[in-house]
Amino acid sequence: MLLLLILSACSNSPQTTLTPIETPVPDDLQPTPSSTLEFIPPTPTPSITPTPDCRTAGGEYLNAQFSSEMLGRDLYYSIYLPPCYDIETDQRYPVVYLLHGLSYANDQWLHFGVVETMDALIAGGEISPFIIVLPLEESFIPPQTSPFADAIVDDLIPWVDAHYRTLPEKEFRGIGGVSRGAAWSLRIGLTHCDVFNSVGAHSLPLFEADGANIFTWVTQTPIEDLPTFFIDIGRNDQEWKTAQDVADLLNEYNIAHEWYLFTGDHTESYWSSHLEQYLRWYARDW
Repeated sequence: MLLLLILSACSNSPQTTLTPIETPVPDDLQPTPSSTLEFIPPTPTPSITPTPDCRTAGGEYLNAQFSSEMLGRDLYYSIYLPPCYDIETDQRYPVVYLLHGLSYANDQWLHFGVVETMDALIAGGEISPFIIVLPLEESFIPPQTSPFADAIVDDLIPWVDAHYRTLPEKEFRGIGGVSRGAAWSLRIGLTHCDVFNSVGAHSLPLFEADGANIFTWVTQTPIEDLPTFFIDIGRNDQEWKTAQDVADLLNEYNIAHEWYLFTGDHTESYWSSHLEQYLRWYARDW
């Protein structure tokens, strides 16, 4: 009976429901919502295209003509304009007049490689750019009766100075030639000392009429007014003694010059082999 009373009491007791207690999670442990990241490709580095150096593009070779009062007809000439001539329009240039030999035309200097050699020397920064003018002598007559020298000095030089960007002062002008052109350059340079600052006489002969004149030209011109000279010739050239005598005369009177007796003959291969030396000499003070 006692046991029944205890069980009855237990069955009549109210039941208790346990409510779970939620513990708050700190904010820094809360999961963050996922976000979508936009892909931005890197900005490409702009490529730099180098500007071509106009000096490496080479010069320009042109044929031209004009009416010469001294000749009474057109004077034909070719001209080499150095690299950058058409781009650097504020630049002015020295000029060298180069004369061809007997029975040749003014393209003879092309055979020597004058354009390619000038282009290479200028592109390499080895010489300053300058203009080359190649006049054509059409009639090979004695200098006493030829108008060729007057046509160069009185017609061609003013024409070139007026139509091209030259430095027209004497110190920026030279003249030179091979064979008959050397004889002309010596004669013109000595009789027009106010026009030319340098004279190149390559494989020099002398005009027969000038044998007696050259001493007068050299000795009666004030030494400070004379141009400087470059005289060279091959050992096998039959004119070597003439060239030697002219060089000795210049040496006797202390006139500035360079004299070379090279191995070689009176040939285009000889002139071609010394072309670079000639061009460096013409440009030496520029």
